[in-house]
Amino acid sequence: HTLMLLQQQYIERIEKYFPKGVELSPPQGGYFLWVKLPSGIDALKLHHEALKQSISLAPGPMFSASRDLSSYVRINCGHPINDAIENALKVLGALIK
Repeated sequence: HTLMLLQQQYIERIEKYFPKGVELSPPQGGYFLWVKLPSGIDALKLHHEALKQSISLAPGPMFSASRDLSSYVRINCGHPINDAIENALKVLGALIK
């Protein structure tokens, strides 16, 4: 139940801070959310821009031998939301916009 609550908190923040056109794939279990980025946003480029802001996320191509999933990122939702995570989600939303 705690995991589902954490997932819901992340989903609410992503829906609040990320631009329209983002699609979420909530897992049936586990600690990760898959986020499909709006058309034209490259996950690897977003990953590099996020790292410059000390934000870590996993670009989809890391999980594909054929380097597809270029419009997906994986976000860990296993940690309780705190000020740093809240701010990171706001910054990610701004970078995507």
